[in-house]
Amino acid sequence: MQRKVLLAEDDEISQQIYASLLQEAVGVDLTVVGDGRAALEEVLTNPFDLLILDQNLPVVTGDRIVRHLRASRTRNSETPILRLSAAISAPGSRTSAFGLETLLPKPISGEVFVATVRKLLGGAVPPMAPGA
Repeated sequence: MQRKVLLAEDDEISQQIYASLLQEAVGVDLTVVGDGRAALEEVLTNPFDLLILDQNLPVVTGDRIVRHLRASRTRNSETPILRLSAAISAPGSRTSAFGLETLLPKPISGEVFVATVRKLLGGAVPPMAPGA
């Protein structure tokens, strides 16, 4: 069974790149949205194994989604979150009152993105084929 991933990214080119990496290299059941309101609606109604959020989403920002989700008692309140942002300079993880988040700076290499997604999914996805 494929792992379910939500990708919330407002830039269409970035959406296409991340979606391609996720579907071809990782093989997930992917839901893509372009703004924070749509992301929040998805996480409040559908279960996911991983949430990938751009920090600067229109309508509702990534950090507001995280705060709302972690404070709620919904099916995704403890789902791992990967946040992407051009405003951070180095990758890492941070623990807040709302749980553990992994942060990656934009732009990001495809290899780092795929490796991070695999790690957050707990190694439950096959490795990327050579040349993929």
